[in-house]
Amino acid sequence: MILAVPNAQREAALGLGATRWETTRIAVLRYGRSGLIGAVLLGLGRALGETMAVTMVIGNRAEIAVSLFAPGYTMASVIANEFTEATSDLYLGALIEVGLLLFAVTVAVNALARVLVWSVGGAVREVRE
Repeated sequence: MILAVPNAQREAALGLGATRWETTRIAVLRYGRSGLIGAVLLGLGRALGETMAVTMVIGNRAEIAVSLFAPGYTMASVIANEFTEATSDLYLGALIEVGLLLFAVTVAVNALARVLVWSVGGAVREVRE
């Protein structure tokens, strides 16, 4: 997204006396803000649904720790690790409920991403006009 910013935008900021950092901060990042926000939120949505890579990195320990840096467990890894062990209907129902909750969180993050991209995109359109 940063490479998609027109060179005329950069040159205009430099021509007005902005430093290189000010050009990057004011002209480039503001112009590409909606794309950057969208990319970050799409990455977050992708990470929420990822199972095995996140499970191995996060530590795969089913306990709530005091520290943020302690090993943990994600909702996707709970489903992946315990689905074969679900013998009773209650256990299977609980895992399906975790899956529905994961789906709701993913939909909420994607909806938030859409709202942010639309609001930032609308603000950029207003500035251009």
